[in-house]
Amino acid sequence: MANIQLSVDLGSKFITICQKGVGLVLREPCIAIAQKTKDRLEIREAGFRAESIISTSLGGAKVVAPVHEGFIVDEEMFTLLLKHFLKKILPSTFIPPRVKAIVSITCAMTNSDRRAVEKCFVGAGIKEVILVESPLSLLAYTGSIGGMFVDIGAGKTEIASVTNRGIATGVAVNIAGDAFNNGIIDSLQKHYGVKIGEYTVEKMKKNVLSFYINDEGTYTVSGSGNDGGPRNLSVSAEDMRDAVLPLVDDVIEVIMSVLGQTPPELSAEILRKGIFISGGSTHIPGLVDYIEQALELPVTVVADVENAVALGGVKFFDDMHYLGNLLGIRLD
Repeated sequence: MANIQLSVDLGSKFITICQKGVGLVLREPCIAIAQKTKDRLEIREAGFRAESIISTSLGGAKVVAPVHEGFIVDEEMFTLLLKHFLKKILPSTFIPPRVKAIVSITCAMTNSDRRAVEKCFVGAGIKEVILVESPLSLLAYTGSIGGMFVDIGAGKTEIASVTNRGIATGVAVNIAGDAFNNGIIDSLQKHYGVKIGEYTVEKMKKNVLSFYINDEGTYTVSGSGNDGGPRNLSVSAEDMRDAVLPLVDDVIEVIMSVLGQTPPELSAEILRKGIFISGGSTHIPGLVDYIEQALELPVTVVADVENAVALGGVKFFDDMHYLGNLLGIRLD
């Protein structure tokens, strides 16, 4: 029987999986189009394929996103979706491989949330599941002995000061890429009376949003006016920046709060080498520079911002004793 070791990053919008000895094997949106057939829920499409047809006719099917802000909100659907993804990456053999998974989760999870994650992974066929807070996986990814890690994802931002004995202080806040999108949507409706959709704002954010004040690109969008009729609107980089800036300032406040609660010895280390930052939102031009100037600390963007958590988690398979020390448990 083959033994396979996987590192899974349970993100808000994406699920990312790395396999020991292979590398990155899957990164797909954690979304499915599901349909009931004979009182049984079945997945019609999942991941990128589901995302690509969401705007088309779904018939009797429905779109399901079983993970919200890093938490599993639909256990049945997530288990089915996980089975679907595992089938894509695991070898098809007469005797199924024995799979062990290190699953990186938000540090805001309660015991009941953690049990739900473990239940779903076991239900999907994983024989052994070890849950690890994602800042610990980032620690492993960087190879640092300690520091502060900020991961700005889609549904949440994880902020933690970490030592080689575990998380000293950590918090997760629901201010990240999705909140930036909602801020832009609300601002355009408030100031211009135009309502746009989530997919439109995501495109616009990627093309125009910038924290450099000299970047003044524009993006023309179509939406609905207050009267319900179609409207076109030219949106500037300044419009978008003004909508997102208060949210980023809130994140900076939380970072400073975590720094204030960090033990003195670790604080000195952070002051010396700065903060590590990851997550898809770091691609926004000027965002990292803005955070660095506000904190008056150096900020280092990790090499692979989207996959760093999963890539870090897979490193633990080389030293389970080290992982056990971080988690405060014994691992063989």
